[in-house]
Amino acid sequence: MNKTIIMQAYPIGGHVMHLVFNTLFIILALAILIPVAILVDIFSGQKAKHPLNPDRKPVAGFNHFHYFTNGHELFEDMKQSISHARHHIHLSFFIFTADEIGNEWLQLLKKKAGEGVEVRLLVDSLTGLGLRKKRAELAKAGVNLAFSGKVTFPFTFYYLNRRNHRKIMVIDGEIGYFGGFNVSRDYIGRRPERGAWHDNHIKLLGESVHELQRQFLEDWKTATKSDLMNNETYFPTVEKGPSQLTLIATDGKQIEDYFVEKLSSAKVSIVIGSPYFVPSKKLMDALMDRLSCGIKLTILLPKKKDHILVQPASFLYLKPLVQKGARLFHFYQGFYHSKIFVVDRKLCYIGTANFDQRSLFWNDELSGFTDDPVLIRHALQKLEKEIENLSMPVTLDQIENRSPLDKLKSLCCGWFSFFL
Repeated sequence: MNKTIIMQAYPIGGHVMHLVFNTLFIILALAILIPVAILVDIFSGQKAKHPLNPDRKPVAGFNHFHYFTNGHELFEDMKQSISHARHHIHLSFFIFTADEIGNEWLQLLKKKAGEGVEVRLLVDSLTGLGLRKKRAELAKAGVNLAFSGKVTFPFTFYYLNRRNHRKIMVIDGEIGYFGGFNVSRDYIGRRPERGAWHDNHIKLLGESVHELQRQFLEDWKTATKSDLMNNETYFPTVEKGPSQLTLIATDGKQIEDYFVEKLSSAKVSIVIGSPYFVPSKKLMDALMDRLSCGIKLTILLPKKKDHILVQPASFLYLKPLVQKGARLFHFYQGFYHSKIFVVDRKLCYIGTANFDQRSLFWNDELSGFTDDPVLIRHALQKLEKEIENLSMPVTLDQIENRSPLDKLKSLCCGWFSFFL
């Protein structure tokens, strides 16, 4: 009897094992095929679509500057400018969150629209998902809301990586702002786990406001198909200021060469501040070359991380620089989000591009370069305070003595550097 039962059970057991094997095979095949399909989509998109992104020329203008590093002060100044707008308000942000801060802005925008002021708000299509439910409400109030970086087919995963990272605000074609701040509670330090938010932004009065306006209108046309570029009312006569600013908008290319050119010109010192540090080979070569020539290189990065892959990957690039003599500091009093570098205390970069490959090869960015001594002095004073009082040095021994697990994380995360 037992023998009969065993003989009957065996085919059933064999069937179960066969089913399990087939299931595991399917899971394994999908685990291989899906990533391969995604990579094919991404790199096919790169090959087919990336060359079509425009090549842009830098545009210089003379302006009055105001340099902001405090979110409270910046937001109050921006809201004052919005309140005094007479003709139009143009806003473009990578992140605009409808929290208590964002809703305060939206109420003000609706009020100005009700006064007859043209209001246009452009937000990235992925990060702005929370605003979609307010679209009808804003449209009823007269606020024009649009989304940039829409994901289409084919090359879906390629377009998922192509984000509009620019932050632009133009009031009446006369006042402009750009830099690293977005709109949410995070940017005024209201997220306790991150602490105070350290960032930078520039307010412009002068010729470069027209370049900000042109870029906004170009991005608006891409998002909405509405061409407003030839409307002269958006480009009023502006007063020339004392300080030169060169702006360049980039679309997943070009900025690498500009960064290399500026950094390679260093004769004495380079100071870099960035929330992320995943440079390209060209940038690494330029920094290593400057270190070989005795140039003093200082790098300031956040100790806290808001991206699971970036900080581990960054050590792959930081270690050879520190070995060569670079000074590395981790900012620990809150979150460091400024995008800045200063060359020889004479040239300053401020913009939306981080020191990473996502900004170099994927995002739409806006970068500014100036030799204005007053702005550079303010920027350096802030940087030096952040380094000396709010940061801790990171030595080569500390990098080399990280745990085996941390080193493995760095190695694995480094595989994704092109997307970080």
